[in-house]
Amino acid sequence: MATKGSQRTGLAPSADFFHKLVSAAPGILFAYWLSADGESHCFPYISEQIRPQFGLDPEELAETADPLFAILHHDDTDDLEESIRESAHALMPWQYRARMKMNGTGYQWFEALSRPERQPDGSTLWYGQFHNIQHYKVLEQELRASESEYSFQAGFQRLVARLSTEFINLGFGTIDECIDELLKSVGEFFSMDRAYLYAFNEDYTAITKTHQWCRDGVPSLVDEDQTVSVDSYQCWRKQLLEMVQSNQVAHVEDVSDTPPDIAVIHTQSESTFSDAASVFCVPVRAKGDVVGFLGLDSLAPREWRRDLHDLLVIVSSMLSGALERNLLEEQLLSQSIRDPMTGLHNRRYLMPRLSELVERAERYDENFTIAMLDIDHFKQINDSVGHLGGDFVLRRFADILEDLIRATDVVARFGGEEFMVVFPGTEQSAVKQMIGRILAAVRNGSFVFEGRAIPVTVSAGVASVRERDDRMISVDAVIGRADHRLYLAKQSGRDCAFDISGPLGL
Repeated sequence: MATKGSQRTGLAPSADFFHKLVSAAPGILFAYWLSADGESHCFPYISEQIRPQFGLDPEELAETADPLFAILHHDDTDDLEESIRESAHALMPWQYRARMKMNGTGYQWFEALSRPERQPDGSTLWYGQFHNIQHYKVLEQELRASESEYSFQAGFQRLVARLSTEFINLGFGTIDECIDELLKSVGEFFSMDRAYLYAFNEDYTAITKTHQWCRDGVPSLVDEDQTVSVDSYQCWRKQLLEMVQSNQVAHVEDVSDTPPDIAVIHTQSESTFSDAASVFCVPVRAKGDVVGFLGLDSLAPREWRRDLHDLLVIVSSMLSGALERNLLEEQLLSQSIRDPMTGLHNRRYLMPRLSELVERAERYDENFTIAMLDIDHFKQINDSVGHLGGDFVLRRFADILEDLIRATDVVARFGGEEFMVVFPGTEQSAVKQMIGRILAAVRNGSFVFEGRAIPVTVSAGVASVRERDDRMISVDAVIGRADHRLYLAKQSGRDCAFDISGPLGL
């Protein structure tokens, strides 16, 4: 035991011993001093590693700590002095993280840990160390980025699921509201400033903005329903066609670097640039054809996600599916309420409209008039020129009716060679004039089929919903009166019209 004791005594710590011990420490040890008035500070001691790592002289730092504070990143020094004062006041351990500029390289993260001690003169001395935590900060940033990416992807999946549900459950006639909601949701999710939908014309020489969304405070540069020609802007037309042909997103990363004509989608002036810093255009398809594109604007330069193109294609595909479904529904509806021979509305469309007019007549005492028109001697026409010729006469008569009626009137093929025109809220004198013009146009019209002229006339029966003081108004009653007067017109020699007063004297 005595021998061992004498050996330990021989290894009593010396200045060289502590120097070697400090040099082996992974961090930089220091003693930091701050005067009682907070006006002076220095490092009475700091490890020699400060020299190779940061290019600082320990002897200079023993005079003033300013050189070390000068290499801190300016973004990390806002709360530095306040944290030091708080530690000195409460004599609580001081901990701080900041980026420091390495000798000959860039900034890396360091963390300082120390304990304060009050000195007899009121100054404070901290004993501690600061060490490199760059590796941990990189891992922390990667973890945050991973969590952020997971949150983004989960949010995008929720967005797609919600919009898909809305499109699946949309009722007929609500497609516009769903598109508006999609533009708003997508624009906000991707932090865009504008989102809009353009429709192409058939030859891709013009585009019409049909829907748009703008962030609060962001102006719309093109009004809705405004058509812009792109036929003369070959640079932009080329990009659009390339987008259409390749089914890829057209991305203009910096609009200021593009020719003026590429900004035509935002402004009508070739010499005026859009205020957007970058633009995305995603093709929208229906039944395999590009019918338009979804556009997104950012007013400020930004870094874009590498997969943004793919994400926007998913949104575009969802929109394409909804538009295709809506187009099919419109076609089916049109086929169900229109006569395939003449293109006019049919009885399936007409009867609900008449019921609505009767309801308004009962509730608001509104008037409407109907005219039943029948092509005279139509069987003889079929017998003389064949059924194809008869079909031609039906279509020609339908064209005459559509040319002469007003936008507020309703014309329909009632069945066979019978047609009906409905005149809502129209004076009897105006109806009489309209019927006279129709009969005259048919009588004097050109019905020529395969080089053969066909004489055609029509007869009409006219009835108004309020021409009698009926207690119960019904569609059948009004049609029945018009049909009876059509019969009277036929009996009176045809090519004429009857109303409640008798022949109209046309």
